[in-house]
Amino acid sequence: MGSLIIAILFWLAGIALMLAGYTLTRKMKAAGRHLLIHAEHEKGKDNSASIAMIIEGKILKYIPGYLVQIITNVSGSILITFGFVALAFYW
Repeated sequence: MGSLIIAILFWLAGIALMLAGYTLTRKMKAAGRHLLIHAEHEKGKDNSASIAMIIEGKILKYIPGYLVQIITNVSGSILITFGFVALAFYW
């Protein structure tokens, strides 16, 4: 019975990780835009902070979204596979 519960937990964790890729991509793009806007406001006050925010914002903006989704989907698929391995011990 324990291996069935572990299998279900692996499946749920894998599905959650696969779905998290889409929200993570969206939040990264939004954070990049927010940093670039905030850097414009900091330009007159603190130039070093403004430069750092511009660099961070551009890095977040130019990370390809498909790369994040591929990594999370592959990781989620591996967790789902571990769930099937745990299910094999139940039978």
